[in-house]
Amino acid sequence: MRNFTNERVDQEDHHDRKYCPPWELDAGPDSLAFRSAMRKVVGGVSIITTLHEDRPWGMTVSAFTPVCMEPPTLLVCVNRETVTANCITKLQRFAVNVLSQEQLAISQFCSRPREDKFIEEFVVSRCDHPDRIHMPVLQNSLITFDCSATATLVVNSHLVVMGRVMSVLAPSAKKPLLYGQGEYMHGVTLALAVA
Repeated sequence: MRNFTNERVDQEDHHDRKYCPPWELDAGPDSLAFRSAMRKVVGGVSIITTLHEDRPWGMTVSAFTPVCMEPPTLLVCVNRETVTANCITKLQRFAVNVLSQEQLAISQFCSRPREDKFIEEFVVSRCDHPDRIHMPVLQNSLITFDCSATATLVVNSHLVVMGRVMSVLAPSAKKPLLYGQGEYMHGVTLALAVA
């Protein structure tokens, strides 16, 4: 006679062992562990543009997210010791340029630490975009959000900025530039991947 009770326990034990993952990262509230974990997050690449010494300036960021639709508001985080943070604080204006795959070069340029990030050669001429846009618009961006800073908060090393979206510009559809696992990536639609 089969012992169904024991069989069920064996199956449950096997089930538990099958789904016990080998943790690559197992840490408490450690900043290095957090940084390592965040490297695994794949997301779009954005550049914050502003004006420094009356010239277009940009900085690549990973911390950008929408906040609400009414009124349209987004949030960005920038190191408070940067030129970009100082410009946003002074001007109370900035733009978020969500990058396309055509903008790898400027993403790399604007991510260089402690170097000038003047970006005239990458910017759309003022005569080629609406007058209501106040901050620099990058050529070939997926989307540009021209924003007015409505609130700022210092959180340790960073300045958290709420921006009310004053204008949106988007050209014809382009493919997004992605970043994760410490490298640039591009996406594939699931419909194509399955086919």
